[in-house]
Amino acid sequence: MKIKNLTSDGQSKRKLLAYIGIFTVVLVWGINPIITLELYRYYSPAFRLVAVNIILIPTYLILSAKHIREFNADYWKIGIPTGLFLALADVLQKVGLQYTTPAKYAFLENLSCITVPAFMFLFVRKKPTFVTWISCLTCLASAFALNATSLIGGAQTWGIGEILCGVAGLLYGVNIAATGAFAKKLYAPLYLAVQSAVSLVVALIFSLILNFVTVPGALGDPEPMEKLVFSFKPLHLLFLVVAALISSAFCWIVRTNSMKYIEASKVAVIMPFSAVITSVISVLMGTDSLTVSLVVGGFLGLVAIILSGFDGTVKKKGE
Repeated sequence: MKIKNLTSDGQSKRKLLAYIGIFTVVLVWGINPIITLELYRYYSPAFRLVAVNIILIPTYLILSAKHIREFNADYWKIGIPTGLFLALADVLQKVGLQYTTPAKYAFLENLSCITVPAFMFLFVRKKPTFVTWISCLTCLASAFALNATSLIGGAQTWGIGEILCGVAGLLYGVNIAATGAFAKKLYAPLYLAVQSAVSLVVALIFSLILNFVTVPGALGDPEPMEKLVFSFKPLHLLFLVVAALISSAFCWIVRTNSMKYIEASKVAVIMPFSAVITSVISVLMGTDSLTVSLVVGGFLGLVAIILSGFDGTVKKKGE
């Protein structure tokens, strides 16, 4: 009985640390858009993904030095598809944002919160509970509320930009679900090194494509869909490296490890709260004003997280 209690206590502590880790990631990723916009002044978006992955791969391998012997085929089988899903989502999101509004992009990106439970059922036959679906739908309602003014009052045309952002949201959901379903037994930095290697290849291909594909410019002359921009100034490079180590390396390792103790569907509900953090920071900086949409969206985001906490079980099919 004592052994059982000790095991239970150990699991509870790990789960508590996992939740602390996830909320730390939410906070950092809430700040990240402000940092990313600053980086875009010195690095084109698609090529920034290339640079970030070049930084991440050796970082993950250094952290995996004592675990290299654990590397086996499972890392390739899981890391390659999840890396592909993540890289395609990043690229499609970036391209789609050029043809849609930020509000629609933010809303469509959060489609992952309702697709994760479906993919978890598809991957490992774990049936989402009623509370899971309610928390996921509340999470989506939060995303809508945060952007309600622009979504309702803006242009109502839906085209290629919305399709690309919607597919990106879907692929983010696949990445979260696949990581939660299959990566629990893998050493996180080693798994992420494989995922980043795949992301690097995909990002490099798309960066080159976007640099050579032309679209009509402001004056009607053809110009690259994304002109390659890369600064070699020491201060800019330092900014890029520090941002990559904190918002990417640190956060991905923490999120991946936390998902060993928190169900993927709950992570999918918690992560979008970073948008609320971003909005609050924008208000504090004076960039945006405090609106009813922000208050309602933030409240619904908290409700979604609380609801997901009450959902303690995910039933298997047939139970």
